[in-house]
Amino acid sequence: MAQQSEALAYEPRDAILEAAAWCFMERGFNATSIDDIARQLSATKGMVYHYFDSKAELFFEIHHRAMDALLDEVRPVASSALPASQRFSEMARRYVKTLIVTRHYQRTVSEAVQMVLRSSTTETQRQQLTSLQDRRNHCEALFLSVLEQGIEEGSMLAQRPRIAIKPVFGAMNSVISWYHPREDETPEQLDQLVAEVVDVALKGVMGSN
Repeated sequence: MAQQSEALAYEPRDAILEAAAWCFMERGFNATSIDDIARQLSATKGMVYHYFDSKAELFFEIHHRAMDALLDEVRPVASSALPASQRFSEMARRYVKTLIVTRHYQRTVSEAVQMVLRSSTTETQRQQLTSLQDRRNHCEALFLSVLEQGIEEGSMLAQRPRIAIKPVFGAMNSVISWYHPREDETPEQLDQLVAEVVDVALKGVMGSN
């Protein structure tokens, strides 16, 4: 609670977003109210509204931060000088690890986006959704580009790369649905889990060494 109170005092927007992401993940986006988020923070509803106008605004900011976390990890590897297959594997490892570490943000995105799309949206919100979809497409495009380079190098396999990349992402993204941290889980065990997920996700596109 002390750390939370300190964060609320010095980085209130970050603290509110963190609390909102946890609430959305645990209760569901639709079932979470601004009151719930305020209680999670031991703050007032007015303080939350001082920084965010609505749950929709919180959702959009959480979505952007979820994408920031993934892109910040993947981009440097995509542009590195490593062989394509090594870049692809390392990008996938970082992607899956980030999904796990930021799962409360990623789960919020996964579970709420369809509901937001189905609801009545403003022009500004529609522009936000378009921007977010562009960012998600950009992340997939980074992987696709490296896959195509790997095919050219002969180290990776796919008859139709644009199709093959879809199940790769499906397998990687599934981790946010089933992963639950254990109290006794060590960093080494987490890394091993990430490695196993990546191995399964990439099996269909990796050539034999």
